[in-house]
Amino acid sequence: MQPRALILSALLALLALPPVPAAAHPHVYIDSELELIYDATGRLSAVAVEWSYDELYSLLIVTDLGLDPDGDGVLDDHERTRLQGFDADWEPDFDGRLYLTTDQGPVELLGPRSFEAVYRDGRIVSRHLRPLSSPLPADAALQLQTYDPEFYVDFTLHGPPRFLGRDDCRAALDQGDPDAARAAYRAALDTALLGATDDSEAELVTVDIGGAGAGALNVICGAAPG
Repeated sequence: MQPRALILSALLALLALPPVPAAAHPHVYIDSELELIYDATGRLSAVAVEWSYDELYSLLIVTDLGLDPDGDGVLDDHERTRLQGFDADWEPDFDGRLYLTTDQGPVELLGPRSFEAVYRDGRIVSRHLRPLSSPLPADAALQLQTYDPEFYVDFTLHGPPRFLGRDDCRAALDQGDPDAARAAYRAALDTALLGATDDSEAELVTVDIGGAGAGALNVICGAAPG
């Protein structure tokens, strides 16, 4: 388990930290936006993911990296270079908290690439690319979700997504239910704590609420029904 000081080094490090009591969850808030990238034949080939970190977490990252010492909210070229890839050190089994499904089931994504980040209006905005292992057929209906099943990070999915390579796609955004996520976390935690034998063990309890309360983007491409 990584030491608590590494909370400021990357989102993955933050997710790997020892949990703290339930009242403290979630710890980080991220506004997420997606861009769907289609190849020359109209198949979905990749998803670009943009994470806008909340102001407090952004400030902690900037401070930890020794950036913006004058506090004017503007990074110089050297500082912008140092910011790049701050959340890029993913462990092999980390899924990136991005989930794609079709009627045929989950869609496999390759590891992330092309990380870049900026600091603006007091928030770090990070972007990375997730290629699909196999491009999806042009007419496949698709659902996209981004959530943390451990509820350590609270993702808010914004839409509609941007479409690159097609102009006949449309998306419907289901905002989800944040209260349902919190209730699921509370219930799962209460159940998990029943098995804890002492306070120190209780502090290490983690839960998995899956996609409870998570929003979703439902995407379909092609001619609209007449």
